[in-house]
Amino acid sequence: MGSFGGHALPGSFFIIFAIWYTVQSFRRYFQCRENGARFTSTVTFPCSCLCGRFKHWPVEGMIKLFFISVGLTVEITAGFVDGKFRSIGNGQHATMFFFFGITGLIDLLVHFRAPLPPNTDYISNAIAFGVEALLFNFHLYGRTPLDVLVHVLLLYVVLASIVCVFVEMRYRHNLLSPLGRAYLMLMQGTWFWQVGFILYPPLDFAKWNENDHGQLMLATMYFTWHGGVNFILMLLIGAVIACRYRRRNVYYSNELNMKRLIHSPGQQKSVSLNDESGSDVEFEKPPNGP
Repeated sequence: MGSFGGHALPGSFFIIFAIWYTVQSFRRYFQCRENGARFTSTVTFPCSCLCGRFKHWPVEGMIKLFFISVGLTVEITAGFVDGKFRSIGNGQHATMFFFFGITGLIDLLVHFRAPLPPNTDYISNAIAFGVEALLFNFHLYGRTPLDVLVHVLLLYVVLASIVCVFVEMRYRHNLLSPLGRAYLMLMQGTWFWQVGFILYPPLDFAKWNENDHGQLMLATMYFTWHGGVNFILMLLIGAVIACRYRRRNVYYSNELNMKRLIHSPGQQKSVSLNDESGSDVEFEKPPNGP
């Protein structure tokens, strides 16, 4: 992970899944409101956007295992020097990928109804975040002040993610629980990318002075901006989905009212047309009969 790509890969993993959880949590919430059902969160969501049998496949768990396998392979391969595994840092990163891979495996087992204890999927996620926090906490010795700061800020988000997983496990019927988990994952993802730009700037991006106090203050300010922008992004996603369901409800409500009018004999039906001047013209259609 000691490179820009090493931070971009896990960052992309967290961003993709965070946006997926946000969209699916809002969709399920508005679907439950539409059907008068009670909202219940889950660790994974079905890919209803797919066709045929694929919508019933555990696609989320498969994609998670794919990402984890790529990251694990890259870290282990990069850790070998002259035929021996010498990079302890790569070993720590590979360990983090391994425990998140366990969550993908648990997702598949839950989907295929394996005889697992209740909430095993939540516990596996809490363990993965716990291992990530532990590794980052002891990953900072001998680093520059800026390197330590950006990873400590990331550590705060990971610790909050552990708490959020247990809160969601306890309050499964509250929409804020899965959205909190998605928000913290989104924070991890965007901050991973930011750390890559700070410590390993690609192309012609300027190199940060890792011992300058002003640079530390700037990095902290960037972190707060990430929090605000990610929050606004999730609100926008929720607003778009809410508008979509509101339009659909209005459409089906108007369609239902029209069918009731058509199939209600003996009642007068008011029909609105546009005349040539563009104004509405209403006329009464007589009831059926002689």
